[in-house]
Parts: sequence; C-alpha cells; structure tokens
Amino acid sequence: MRVKPRLLKYLFGHHILNGVVVAVGVFLVGLASSALFGFHPGMAAASGALSVSIADTSTPFAAKLRILPFAWLCATAASFAFAFVDGQPWLEGGVIVATGFCAGLLIALGRWAIPLSVLTLLSLVFTLGVHAATLAERLDYAAMAAFGGALYIPVALVLTRLTDVSGRRLTLAEVLREFASFLRRVSGFYRKDADEGEVCLKVVEHQASFADHLQTARSLIVSAADRSEATRLIAALAAVLDGFDGIVSTLADHAPLRLAQSDLATEMERFLRALASDLDALALSLVIGGDLTFPDHEPALDAFSRLIEALERDGGADPEILRAARLTRSRVTLVLTNLARLPALLTSPDAAERALAGVDIRAFAPPLRVSFDAIADELRWSSPIFRHALRLAAALGCGYALIELVPGLRHGNWILLTIAVIMRASYSATRQRRDQRLFGSILGCGLAGILLWIGSAPLLLAVQLFAVAVAHAYVKVDYRLTSIAATVMALLGLHLIDPVEAPPVAARLVDTAIGAGVAFLFNFLLPNWERQSAPAVANGFLDALRRYADRALRWDGSEQDYRLARKSLMEAFSALGESATRMRADPVAQRDLWPEYSRLIAASYVAAAQIVTVRLLIRNRRGELDPTASRNLLDGTRRAAVAELEFSGPRADRRMPNESLDDTIFSALRQRCDEVLREARALRQLVEAHWAPDAHA
Repeated sequence: MRVKPRLLKYLFGHHILNGVVVAVGVFLVGLASSALFGFHPGMAAASGALSVSIADTSTPFAAKLRILPFAWLCATAASFAFAFVDGQPWLEGGVIVATGFCAGLLIALGRWAIPLSVLTLLSLVFTLGVHAATLAERLDYAAMAAFGGALYIPVALVLTRLTDVSGRRLTLAEVLREFASFLRRVSGFYRKDADEGEVCLKVVEHQASFADHLQTARSLIVSAADRSEATRLIAALAAVLDGFDGIVSTLADHAPLRLAQSDLATEMERFLRALASDLDALALSLVIGGDLTFPDHEPALDAFSRLIEALERDGGADPEILRAARLTRSRVTLVLTNLARLPALLTSPDAAERALAGVDIRAFAPPLRVSFDAIADELRWSSPIFRHALRLAAALGCGYALIELVPGLRHGNWILLTIAVIMRASYSATRQRRDQRLFGSILGCGLAGILLWIGSAPLLLAVQLFAVAVAHAYVKVDYRLTSIAATVMALLGLHLIDPVEAPPVAARLVDTAIGAGVAFLFNFLLPNWERQSAPAVANGFLDALRRYADRALRWDGSEQDYRLARKSLMEAFSALGESATRMRADPVAQRDLWPEYSRLIAASYVAAAQIVTVRLLIRNRRGELDPTASRNLLDGTRRAAVAELEFSGPRADRRMPNESLDDTIFSALRQRCDEVLREARALRQLVEAHWAPDAHA
C-alpha cells in the first residue's frame, strides 16, 4: 500500500501515540477526580494534569520519572504563588513578571526543558482565570490542580509502559520516513537548474528533523527492557546511518553538479525518489504490520551503468564527469547494500548482533542531566537566554497591565496565554508562532462556536478529549493544528465548567490579537538577532567536523568512536541549518550574513563528504591496501586536516608521507586524502573571511 509522504507524517508516528496517551491520562485524572470530589473540583484537577502533561513528550520511561515530578513542582509553585496574591494587582503583577523571568531561564537546561517553561506559565494563567471570591477558594483550586498534576504522573508512567513496544517501532518508522524525505531533498542536486548552495540549505534544514527523530528513536529503543528487540531496532538504525554515509559521500567532488547536464543526473534523481518511496512503504509496514521487504533496485543501477559505459565509449567525454559517475555508482550501490539489510536486521537477532559488534548502544542515549549550574551560567547580560527571560517577563507584565487598565478585557488571561505560547528566544521563531497562533485561534474559535451552538454535552466532551490529543501530538509537526485544537479545548473547557455563561468566542479572538501583538513588539526589546550567534554556531560546527575527521581518518579507528563522532556532526549540521532558517526570517537589516550561509553549508557538506568517502574506501577496500603505507598516509592526513579545521590555530603543514607504491587503490586513497585537505582549507578560508566573531562586529 502506497501513502503520500506528507500523509505519512500526519497520520502515522510516535507523536500521535503520545498525544493519545496524554489525552487518555488527562481524561482519567478528570474522571477519577470528579468521582471523588465532584465535577468542578474534577475540572480543576484536570487542568493541573493538563499543565503537567505538556512535559509528557516522547522520552524514555526513566527520563519521565525525573521530568514529570520536576514539571509538577514548576506548575504547582506557579499556581500557589498566584493564588496567594490574587486580588492584589501590584502583587499579582510582580508574581507574573517573576514567574515569566524564571520560566524564560528554564530553557537553559536544554531543549527538553522548553515544555517546562510553557507549562509553568500555563499553570499561572489557569489560576488567573479562576473565578474565586476568597483566598480559601483560590487555594482550593491550586490544591486540586496540584492533586490532578500529581495523579497524572503515575497514570502517565503506566500508560508509557503499556505503549512502549509499539512506540519504539513507531519511532523507527519515523526515522525511515524522515530519511526518505532527506533522499528527496538530495535528489534536488541532480536537476539541471540546481543551485548547489540553495539545495544544500534545504538538505541541511531537513537533516535537522532527521537528526531529531534519530535521537528520539535512540533514546526510546536503548531503554527497552527487551534486549533482543532493542538490538534489532538499533541495528536497523545503524544500517540507515550507514546508508546516510553513502548518500553524503555522493556529494564529494561536487559530483551531482558535474552530472547535472547529462542523462545520468535524470537517472539518479529518479532512482533516489524511487528509493524514498520504498522506504516509506517499509515504514508503513512497520506501523500497520505486514511483510518487511525491500525491493531490488539492480535494474536501475544497471541502467546507470549502461550510461557510464556509453560515456566511456565516447572518446571526448569529460574525465571529471566520468569520475563523478563512477563515484556515484559505487556509493549508491553501498547505500542499497545497507538498506537491503533492513528486513533481516529487523527479524533476525543474530544478524543484528553481528551488525553491532564492537558498538555499545547505551552510549548513544546518555542519561538526562538536570543541573541548575546551567541556569546560573546564563545570569549575565550578554546571555541570549537571560535576555529572553527579561523580554518574556516584560511582555507578560505589559499584558497584565492591559488587563487591569483597559475596561472590557475581562478574559485577559487569554492575552497572557497567547504571549506565553508565542514568545521564543529568537525573533524568527516568535514571528512564525504569532502567525500560526492567529490562524489557529480564528479557526478554533469558529469551530468552537459551531459546537457550542449544537450544544450536545456528550459531543462537547468527546471533541474536547480529541482536541487534547491533537494539541499535544502536533506541536512539533504543525503548530497550526495544535493552535486550532488548543483553542477548541480551552473554549469547550470553560463552557463545561460554567455552562450558564455564554462562552467568549469573539473576545478570545480579540485577546489573541492583543497577546500576539504584545509578544511581537517585545521581540525588539534587547533583541537577539541570529547574526550575533551565527559565528559561534559556525565555529561549533568546525569543532564537530574536526572531531569527526579525527575519528574517521584512522586505519584502526574504533567503530564506537566513529559513530559517536558522526552523531555529534549530524547535531552540529542541524544547528547550522536551524540557524540559517532563523536568520532567513530576521528583518532584512539583520541579515548581512545570509548571502554567505548557503556557501558555508555547501562547503561544509562537501568537506564532510570527502572525509566520509575516505572512511568508506578504507572500510570497503581494506583487504587491497597496504596497512603500513595506508596508516602513515591517514595519520598525516588526519593531523593536517585537524590543524586546518582548528579555527584559531596555525595553518596545516601539508607535507604528506612520500609513499611510492604502484597500487591503484592506494593511489585512489592518496587522491582522496588530498581532496580532504583541499576542501578543509577552502572551508577554513570561507569561515575566516565571513564567520569569524569579529568579521561583522
């Protein structure tokens, strides 16, 4: 069965399972609390569960054991802090500003802590929206919210255990799907009008998503109690990454551009797209069950080989094009060899064990670390996170002032909620969230209005439960869907708590527009433009590339060390792509580095491709190489490449060992090593010219 790639992303994935689990967990907490204490206290408990559930993401059971209690502490502290001062505007404003500042600082703990920042503010906003006349009533709400949040933790952990097995297979299916999408981006290099820099940028931007799914899959699979299953799934991931190495190596020598004006390029683009479709089909089989098979692509390779033979018979053929064609043919064969192993690796424990010989899979999913030293390190004026915390606090303070000073904003907690979910550490991310939030709120309010007009209580409950699942599931996939679902969820929830009062559907639209405007304007307070941090991102990438070269250019290198270095390089590439995406959305006046970004990414990819090509040559032709001569050549190349990629270090000594072996394979290795140094030098020159910290001061 064939499904369109875009539909695969929306209809199949661990994010959907995670959204369903969260919705069921919140529903069970609300149901149990309502049975114990009554409907209204039960809804308060459900709001506490909903706050904590924001931190219930696709993470291993062991990580959730630490994250969810921490989330509960953040939510409970914010709720009680506001409950104690409710009704005293100056104190309320002070608590809102202080909570906003602390929530902004939480992201210093890492990406996993971004939901903590959001749920802290959400808990405060929920408490602000409570209609309570006395301190005792406010504290009752906070206590019930704390009870609901605490009850959600064991419920979520039990549901996580129950869905672990299917969840791990879903994450692997997502990796296959993302790799298929990556192949489609790479196929863009083979179009006749391809702009190498622009295509590279799109490839790296998508690679960030691929790397993110990889890390999620690693974390969940490594934590599996069933060692046999974990080994099979990790072996499959390793085969995909070996295929990834092969795809990257096809970019060496600018091979796609050399082929772009010939029938070879058309054939290669067609092949990559067919390969992507077969990976999508395999991913779907993993999700819905069925035979795990991988089609034979030998006919496509034979067709490519015949085109090469035709070029060889043409005495006037460009030798560079011939070399690029042979390289491409060799590398895609390697890619196919690795991907064709997937069915066997997924079904045979013995095959998986052999594939992972010498690799400790636990090293690829390090334990979660929570250190408040990371927050303390950001308490300085120059820190982008510190400035973000100040902006967030100021924006929330301004939003609260509008609520107090402008008559008619009686549902003003929605203004603060909009600010909380829109504001991000960068201008571009905030602008994107603003547009998506406005779009989602308009549609969500319209849908909620129709549902409330129908007025069926069972229908409202069912839709609200569905909205909880959608809002949680699609927060990373498509925030517009999350915004629509969250709006419907909130408006239906208000009606279910107080069905007498007419739901303020129109007022929510006004509040959303006000909150979005405040969040956007406060981006210009102590702004953090991407051009300020881009040189550090580029330098960090060079560090990762240098470590990768150090591990890859070895005759007797450890497989474990190489794979860990490749993991770090992929994460650095992701950071580079994300930085480029953010800079593209910054104001024109702040985009002075933008023209250089595509050149940097293209040069980085070609340098990495040359390094991985040497690695693959050693791995696949090892028996045909002289060990001593090859080791000496690689040692010299490694030292020179590492020195070249040392941003602040001296220029590399390019003198290489003078081996005079009459060996075709060794000559090929020597040529590859020379090309590694050439591309490393070109990359360093580009960085020194445009990306040094003081180049755009």
